[in-house]
Amino acid sequence: MKAHGAWWLLLLVVILAGSVWIGGRRQGAEFAGSDSQAVAVVAALQPAYRPWFDSVWKPPPELASGLFALQAALGAGVLGYYLGFKRGQARARRERADAGD
Repeated sequence: MKAHGAWWLLLLVVILAGSVWIGGRRQGAEFAGSDSQAVAVVAALQPAYRPWFDSVWKPPPELASGLFALQAALGAGVLGYYLGFKRGQARARRERADAGD
């Protein structure tokens, strides 16, 4: 591994370790999604607020987490494909430039 890549890897590890350390320091913190937090804020600001409509179908929690994991996996696959494609294009461009010299 080149020194440049090693520094980026070290920086990534430090950032991840720092975020875990900072996130783990909160005592009594409850894990909640942004939807439930938004509902709590709206209820505090406008107690008489009523939603315009209800969900057509609410999946069970197991299925909802599975769908979320599937969405994350598909997004990671698309992102990985794009980054690999762009890296291949850059490599081919460099090889053409080197061959032209």
